[in-house]
Amino acid sequence: NQFVRLELLCTFEWSYDAEGRVSGGYVLLQPFGGDDGAAYGEGRGTVTGDRLAGTCIWSNHPRRRGDGRMLPDVHGLIVTDDGAEVLFTMSGITVFDNGGRGCQNLSGTFTAEDERYAWLNDLVCVAEGVIVPTQNTIDVRVYAAINELVERLP
Repeated sequence: NQFVRLELLCTFEWSYDAEGRVSGGYVLLQPFGGDDGAAYGEGRGTVTGDRLAGTCIWSNHPRRRGDGRMLPDVHGLIVTDDGAEVLFTMSGITVFDNGGRGCQNLSGTFTAEDERYAWLNDLVCVAEGVIVPTQNTIDVRVYAAINELVERLP
């Protein structure tokens, strides 16, 4: 009895932009003596999908909880292969395993002015991602959450 269907929308392949940064494009500050902290990172990447594809730039200003979990707050711009501009946001939680890889569970939205991509404005998306710090890669699969409840109502 599934009432929300997930459809793969696109895949992001990101990396932190290390140019001009000693921190490799990412910095975590913990100034108050505890495990809590704030971070900042930025990067570039690609977007691949049947209906949404192009290049993107993004920034992340996550908060670090005392238990080591990161709470991403990503904002970015996609320039599609056909020249449209689409903004996106994603937030959620990242849990790091013993090998240093980050497992991400995210939700997000898109904003598009171009009429070819206006359908994105009504989507709520969920995403799963993995961060591999040793390779400076972040791969995120984004799924559109399609509401099927209305179709089941009398």
